[in-house]
Amino acid sequence: MNPFLVDENQVEQIEGMTTEYPYCLHKRDLTDFIVPWHWHEELELGYLQEGDGKIITLDAEYIVRQGEGFFINSNVMDMKKSAVPGQRVLEINHIFHPVFLSGHFKSRFDKKYLAPVINNHQIEVYIIKKGRPVADKILSNLWKLKELQSYENMEFQTRNILSETWLLLLEELRTNKEAHPSVKFEQQDRIRNMLSFIHNHYKDKITVGQIADAAGISEREAMRSFRSSLNQSPIEYLIAYRLNEAKKLLRNSDLPITDICYQCGFSESSYFGKAFRKAYGITPREFRSRG
Repeated sequence: MNPFLVDENQVEQIEGMTTEYPYCLHKRDLTDFIVPWHWHEELELGYLQEGDGKIITLDAEYIVRQGEGFFINSNVMDMKKSAVPGQRVLEINHIFHPVFLSGHFKSRFDKKYLAPVINNHQIEVYIIKKGRPVADKILSNLWKLKELQSYENMEFQTRNILSETWLLLLEELRTNKEAHPSVKFEQQDRIRNMLSFIHNHYKDKITVGQIADAAGISEREAMRSFRSSLNQSPIEYLIAYRLNEAKKLLRNSDLPITDICYQCGFSESSYFGKAFRKAYGITPREFRSRG
């Protein structure tokens, strides 16, 4: 599973992505973990190899069934998790910067083929469902791209297959128009600012007032924004984020559980244990022992 890294603005820093070769393949096991709210310039084209996943944006939720694919547009704020708690979920995701296909900004490739999609804010997420000829070809190409990455000197082939896949996606989007939710940009900016603050300071003792200040709004408006967008209060989201980070440390480190408790922003180990059990039905020690 690829580590999830973000910069100070909570823009995801994608492991393996470079300016020299702005493409990478990520394999993520979502069985026990949530990919927290994030956004980045890069585009995503992937599929569910095992299990059913859920992609959540501020305006909608999308279920991706096993064998189905997905497209996530540039700078879309989203989170991912298993659609069925406890079910094994493995995501295969091709992530690439638009310049990988366009060559450079405002090239003919960019203006004619990429910008019309990237700049269409009504296209946040598109689910690629099996059973349609174009969609099936896209899914076949995504599988070929994954297999190709195990070989050396595959850069040109990767770009060629991805270019073909992008043209197929354009056709799929044209011929299967769906009603897309309207994006509330002011609300999205507020939530981004508050989430950035939480993600950068979750280890510290923080208050709703501090979270609200990050967006320049009142505590009451912060509570309203979280409820309407995320269906959680700011503190509920903060605790859930801390617990998800704790799960990563329990699974991927040998740190004592008490140290993990404090590193993830909990001031008391007893409260950490109770919150963990309430959220996941097992204790931190039991979770670690399951490997």
